[in-house]
Amino acid sequence: MRIKPTTTELLLKAVGAQGPSGDPAHNKIGDLPFEKIIEIALEKKPDLQAKSLKAAVKIILGSARSIGITVDGKDPKVVTREVDEGVYDEILVRYEESWSKV
Repeated sequence: MRIKPTTTELLLKAVGAQGPSGDPAHNKIGDLPFEKIIEIALEKKPDLQAKSLKAAVKIILGSARSIGITVDGKDPKVVTREVDEGVYDEILVRYEESWSKV
């Protein structure tokens, strides 16, 4: 049985980094597009305590922030606020069907 990669491992692989930033507030290790965050959320759905895709994305954004990854050039905390404000609703709705199938 193959062991599923952790969220951190998936994020690191996505940015091509060997390990997390020792100082994520000041030393960024990479940047990911928002849709990559959604893909990781879909892959990790069985392991997340999230009732919606939006909630799962926010969990992944928190992990990205903690290891020094930006999203679309922004701090994931800013992106999380934008998710709450509906900025990414148009993108998220395209993945809702995939979320309900996982």
